[in-house]
Amino acid sequence: MWPLWTILLLGGLLGGLGTPLCRREPFYFLVAIMKILGDKNDGTLYTPDDLSVCPAETLGCFRLELAVIGFEEGPSVGIAVFRLQRLLDALGSRLWVASQGPCLPCEGHPQRPVPLFLAKLLELLQGACAQHLSTA
Repeated sequence: MWPLWTILLLGGLLGGLGTPLCRREPFYFLVAIMKILGDKNDGTLYTPDDLSVCPAETLGCFRLELAVIGFEEGPSVGIAVFRLQRLLDALGSRLWVASQGPCLPCEGHPQRPVPLFLAKLLELLQGACAQHLSTA
């Protein structure tokens, strides 16, 4: 007989019959990066302010800027950044289509401190998942 914890673990990993659109993993990796970095990173990254304009492109900018964090912080953070980037790719392809109108290039957004950049990314993910859940 399988122990109860094994059954619960498998049930949590399988996530029911289908893959949920807003999975927990992007949040786990983002929060882990936030905790590892704390306030020690004094760099700045291009950070979109309005997350409702050009959401797919905005997510792409966040993904590109995450690579800067991974490069600057080394392998310990780089692995988490790489995993988060892959999860953002999958999430973005299912949540949004590319915008039809003009969108700012990543470098057109203001530079903000890394903690604010990560907080804005968290806000984007929470908003996207909340919007998807309300329309489902």
